[in-house]
Amino acid sequence: MNDAAIDPSWYGELRASPIVQDLADDVLSTIARRGKTLELKRADPLLVQDVRGGLGLFILLFGTIAIYRRVDDDVDGERLSVLQPGDCVGEYSLIDGQPLSATARALEPVRLFFLPNAQFRALTEQDPRAGCILYRNLARHLVRRLRLQ
Repeated sequence: MNDAAIDPSWYGELRASPIVQDLADDVLSTIARRGKTLELKRADPLLVQDVRGGLGLFILLFGTIAIYRRVDDDVDGERLSVLQPGDCVGEYSLIDGQPLSATARALEPVRLFFLPNAQFRALTEQDPRAGCILYRNLARHLVRRLRLQ
């Protein structure tokens, strides 16, 4: 395992996310190497279609993001929620393979970790225990969001 390529400034932020809770250090290091970080400035949209590798899981490492439901042609339609560090975006599409259900915009400078769908699937197929943990954590995350609505 070569952790030299992993920037410790964001690896700790990733480790703090409940989405990766209970994963072994070697599994988290593998995830960190398979993904990449993205930086957004205040008011920048999260343009998921511009991310190489297509759709995937975005874990918010730093900053806050607003999630909006599209209303007609208004990209920033109805505000659904504000995400904090540790929360994720793209999990619906990751799970069901359907198009995105909402859009996102940075409310302040933001750092995200992005893991493409293909990398997520490969990891969960190669390591079923890690896959079980990740899916359990995503389910907990989704239930928590639903309970807060």
